[in-house]
Amino acid sequence: MSADPDKPRWPRADALAVAKRLSAALAPYCERIEIAGSLRREKPTVGDIELLYIPRVTQEPDPNSLLGDLLPVNQADREIAILQRTGILARRLNCKGAEMFGPLNKLMLHRYTEIPVDLFATTEAAWFNYLVCRTGGADNNVAICEAARARGYKWNPYAEGFTNLRSGLSQPMHSEEHVFTFVGLPFLPPNQRQ
Repeated sequence: MSADPDKPRWPRADALAVAKRLSAALAPYCERIEIAGSLRREKPTVGDIELLYIPRVTQEPDPNSLLGDLLPVNQADREIAILQRTGILARRLNCKGAEMFGPLNKLMLHRYTEIPVDLFATTEAAWFNYLVCRTGGADNNVAICEAARARGYKWNPYAEGFTNLRSGLSQPMHSEEHVFTFVGLPFLPPNQRQ
């Protein structure tokens, strides 16, 4: 699949510099964070920046509790809100004109460069599936889905792994290589994925 010719593109070096700054800003508030998408595939131009992360969640006192109850606080979400409030990031609309800004997916814009930034939160159990999926490219993801189906599985990249179509049981993945080898495909490093 080819990129949309009407979609603006940015040189890799410019987008990578922004991605690294955002990743560094968010890293203290995440268990893991990785640059994904076409930047990870080392494409010369990109249409956006994709960051996949596992948020760090801490327990903090509930200000409304008289009993000292604790509340879970997503530290990555808190830092993203600061980046938005200080004008570094802004929310943006998706291709259908709707805002997508929830606990898992946040479509944003780097205000200074106007580069779209897609922030994807996940869990440790889904990390490797989601990293492969968000790295792409589309042809790679289609190949994994088709190979999984041929083996009696459905690939659910937003969850633990592959679901057996008969039993409904999931097979968790332990590495990016495992995602490929589980469906009988040779492992491809990100810069060789299409």
